[in-house]
Amino acid sequence: MYEYTGNIHIHSSYSDGSLEIEDIAGRAHLAGLDFIIITDHHTLKGRYEEKEGYIRQVLVLIGMEANYKKNHYLCLDVEEEAAGNDEDPQQVIDEVNRQKGIGIIAHPFEKGSAVFENGAAYEWTDWQVTGFQGIEIWNFTSQWKDHVTSICKGLVLVLYPHAALPGPCSRALAKLDEYQRQGKKIFATGGSDAHGYTMKIGMLKVLVSPYEESFRCINVHVLTELPLTGEAQADRKAIYQAIRKGRLWVGYDYFINSRDFRFYMEAGGQRWQMGESVPLGRDLKARVLTSRAARVKLIRNGRKVADSSGREHVFNCTDRGVYRVEVYHRYLLGHRPWIFSNSIWVD
Repeated sequence: MYEYTGNIHIHSSYSDGSLEIEDIAGRAHLAGLDFIIITDHHTLKGRYEEKEGYIRQVLVLIGMEANYKKNHYLCLDVEEEAAGNDEDPQQVIDEVNRQKGIGIIAHPFEKGSAVFENGAAYEWTDWQVTGFQGIEIWNFTSQWKDHVTSICKGLVLVLYPHAALPGPCSRALAKLDEYQRQGKKIFATGGSDAHGYTMKIGMLKVLVSPYEESFRCINVHVLTELPLTGEAQADRKAIYQAIRKGRLWVGYDYFINSRDFRFYMEAGGQRWQMGESVPLGRDLKARVLTSRAARVKLIRNGRKVADSSGREHVFNCTDRGVYRVEVYHRYLLGHRPWIFSNSIWVD
């Protein structure tokens, strides 16, 4: 498998971002990213104007974010704009599926901040919907705003945003586990929601979600079956195929890059990756590899069933269920959330 690092959920000057796509790609290159996915609000104009492809050695893919005041939905791998429908998001989901695209529920439990936009929160309200592919469990800008409960705290978090990002949204993780227990192969993703815009906190103007910093924090790492070739269309297909399969993990890469993490299951000389289904057998084992010594929790059906410390971790899997792992690295006097894998189904 070949690993590539990217950032999903980014806004450019085609909607409410502060930079043009070429400049965003330049910052992504400086952050060491292999690909980015631009998701401007309500538009694919960047794609229509042929901004998709390799720019400054970064593969730029262009999707969009649908809906206005609630039920925000990331529409990836689509050719046409999906019309927004705040009150009936199923219509948006169905349109993305009609185009055989990939749909992700964005920042579903956003709370908002009284300091910004009069407390506006763009949460997901309709959980009767079906047919979506993913849930965003960790969002830089959304969770940063949620923690700004006062002007003073906002100024502190401008200087040290990591304090507002202590881990994925617990409610989003719980919702993911709930769907997976029901047998639905929903995948987890995360992103920056980068805008690079200036907002007022009291009398001061501060830069919120700067691209450079966001691209070093919440990223996704995908595994492709073949290496990228440098040919944009082929590589676009490979990245989207990996995302569609759930063959990715969410990593907080700022303190320690999560590169070279692996989670798979093996038995009888066979190996199964994230997003795949595995037949239960007596010798089935889950294997986890981390680049640094870390604490690993094995999660089955939403509950921790085992843990381990070190760089290589092996767990016996004797029960059916949905397995994922959470990884925490040493930080100051404790452990900090680092890696959240996608799941493997043991049938």
